[in-house]
Amino acid sequence: MSVRVHMPPVLRVVCGGERWLAADGTTITGLMRALAERNPALRLHLFDEAGAIRGNIVFLHKGDLVRSHEAGVRTLADGDELILTNALAGG
Repeated sequence: MSVRVHMPPVLRVVCGGERWLAADGTTITGLMRALAERNPALRLHLFDEAGAIRGNIVFLHKGDLVRSHEAGVRTLADGDELILTNALAGG
């Protein structure tokens, strides 16, 4: 099963300039782990010291905003596309 992930410009530097990456995973967390396995420099950007997806990262999947704490339960299907971005804060 393959899912495509759209990488934000700030992370393309550690992905060889690639805009889209593909990997296998049944959940967003599993998919991010697979990407980090293939691109070790991503691990620092995606995961905290406890191994959880960093809280400042959000995903767009099928029109839904998926926060980092929901990534472990959000299931993916073959051919899905995911957009990875940073959460915005401010007032």
